[in-house]
Amino acid sequence: MFDFLLEKANDHHFLKPLFPADPMFIAFEFGQSIYCYQLDLEGLRRVDGNIESIDVKIIGNEEQMEELITGQLKLQQLMKLKAVKVEGRFRDILRLESVLSLLA
Repeated sequence: MFDFLLEKANDHHFLKPLFPADPMFIAFEFGQSIYCYQLDLEGLRRVDGNIESIDVKIIGNEEQMEELITGQLKLQQLMKLKAVKVEGRFRDILRLESVLSLLA
């Protein structure tokens, strides 16, 4: 599921203006699994190991994560439905939502 996200994010050059200069760390958490990613000017990539500071954390179940990643539902929709919990600064959440929306 997340391979789809990586592939699309790094293939779409029109997204580059949305990528932050300073690394932004994103975590998707569902069940016992946590997937961490780094978004910066070089693109999106998976990060293994401990990350001291997560900028945006999305917590939900696997079905909701798949709906988000594949563009079936937008982050704001999932938040309104209380299907996911999102932690982070509003600006970072909006940036991530913009990237995800344009990938769909």
